[in-house]
Amino acid sequence: MGKVDVIIIGAGLSGLAAGIRLSQFGSRVRIFDKQRYAGGMNSYYRRGDRVYDVGLHAMTNYSLERSSPLSVMLRQLRIRRDELELVPQRHSRVLFVDVDLEFDNDFETFRGSVSRSFPGDLAAFDRFVARIREDDSFNPALGFESTRAVMRDAGLSVELSEMLLCPVMYYGSSWPDDMDFHQYCVLFTSMFLEGLCRPADGMESLIGVLTRRFSENGGELSLGSAVRSIELSDGRVSGVVDSSGGFHGCDVVLSCAGYPETLDLLHRQYARDMVGELGFTESLFELSRPACDFGLADSIVFYNGSSSFSYGVPAEGVELSSYVLCVPGNFPGVRESGGVPSIRMTALASPEYWKGLSGEDYKKAKTTFLRDELNILESKYPGISQAVVSSEAFTPRTIERYTGRLNGAVYGSPVKMKDGVTDIPGLLICGTDQGFLGIVGSMLSGIVVVNRHLMT
Repeated sequence: MGKVDVIIIGAGLSGLAAGIRLSQFGSRVRIFDKQRYAGGMNSYYRRGDRVYDVGLHAMTNYSLERSSPLSVMLRQLRIRRDELELVPQRHSRVLFVDVDLEFDNDFETFRGSVSRSFPGDLAAFDRFVARIREDDSFNPALGFESTRAVMRDAGLSVELSEMLLCPVMYYGSSWPDDMDFHQYCVLFTSMFLEGLCRPADGMESLIGVLTRRFSENGGELSLGSAVRSIELSDGRVSGVVDSSGGFHGCDVVLSCAGYPETLDLLHRQYARDMVGELGFTESLFELSRPACDFGLADSIVFYNGSSSFSYGVPAEGVELSSYVLCVPGNFPGVRESGGVPSIRMTALASPEYWKGLSGEDYKKAKTTFLRDELNILESKYPGISQAVVSSEAFTPRTIERYTGRLNGAVYGSPVKMKDGVTDIPGLLICGTDQGFLGIVGSMLSGIVVVNRHLMT
């Protein structure tokens, strides 16, 4: 293959969006990805005639407002909203023991729920939301600010603070027990002020729209071909070497592989604290009957078993005192593959534990935690265990193997490269480690880095 203008490492959502944006304006772009399917952390896989999503619970930023991130992203990529066929959530909730906060895509539902469950906190909640609306969240010059400290300054009670942290941290925090407030603002806005949705036919349809648009623009997509190293000449990027040993020249490399992972490709050392520590297990339970038959009518449930929320690396393999349930069939209009209802269950996990198990012990550990999760589901929704027809699970070890993300850390490094710029001329970072989170955030990350640094 001949030299191109830009090589993108990773056919995840940020890489595809960056490739589309560049190719719109005549840049020669080639995207490499080690997997056979595009999508990265939010991809899919086939088994027989069925298609299974990986990672996706919900897309954020559903707002129809012209200024919303989703609308901006679609205009930048020249994609019509109806091409994605997005369907909004029904209703979801944050559930802590005996207290719950219900929300849907109308923020007043959430505010009303806060008012009913925490009447003494409503004024503080309004102050906190006002602070979120005012934050200059996308300013790359802003450093870390503790969300817990901002909550205390707003006067929120401890329990409401914990309930407001739980869903946002589960959907995007790479820090244990706290979160950068500016990133919290992005996710809170995208989840609660703009709303949740899913593609009606899952990630395959959304990724299909992106890959077709990239190909129509003349972009080259090399799936099943990993980048083995990034090559330099006179201190700046000259190209990459692929997994077969072939050299591909370029002027710019845009890496979506993660910041420490990119340093690996340069054969550079990175500090240990640059590698994300937080891992997750993701379980899929297929059912013979819809989950709502057993009383599980929410689209998503963020559950925590006490009044305080612990978000960190478990001492054992999986921590099931808190978890997230997603029920795709409870997004009205979703067409589940094969017409089979399902539940996805996500919990905090220890990457070190899962990576240290031998093959047989690894299988036994997966069997054990699937059984424990099924017992939890049965205790909350009696009868549902009898409807489970199949189950499987992913661990941090699975994620590291298939994505290359160190420790299988879904939210990447706690060290974010907010402007996307590295100290190597011609090398840029986009995606999770650039600091934009979620599906829409990932795509915007690719667009923003291209617009700032490559549209000249």
